[in-house]
Amino acid sequence: MSRIQLPSQKSELTEDGRELTRFSLGRGSTGARFTLHGADYLVRTHRFSGVCELLDAGGKTVATTGRVSRNWTLTCAEQTVTFRRTGAADREHTMIGDDGEPAGVISLGGHLHIEATADLPGLELVLQVFALVAVLLRRRHKRVAAGVRATTLSGG
Repeated sequence: MSRIQLPSQKSELTEDGRELTRFSLGRGSTGARFTLHGADYLVRTHRFSGVCELLDAGGKTVATTGRVSRNWTLTCAEQTVTFRRTGAADREHTMIGDDGEPAGVISLGGHLHIEATADLPGLELVLQVFALVAVLLRRRHKRVAAGVRATTLSGG
């Protein structure tokens, strides 16, 4: 699965060249909405804890993450999946299998526009999208915070 930055604030997720869904990480928002196979979802980030929730159209929690950091988990009713940051500057998060070995990866690249790919075999597609969006939301939050600090330190 890969993310394509569109000219607007929207992003498109594709798999094998076909569009899966679109979502927006617009300025000032603490989440993203997407539709996958006809079902609507909301990813909501709690501002202070950094925890993300995946909600279905009825508002029911489908899955949650811990704070996306060096080590974090994605939890849903059926399973808990551990991720470990394995790349510098939050550019790679490795999914750890039950045997403790790497089982998949979320990679971020690009400078002006973040390019992202996720290869998370064995994880339900909606959870793959959720994990990728959670990582992108965390990265956006860190970039905004860095910009605010730079402005504050420069006296602007």
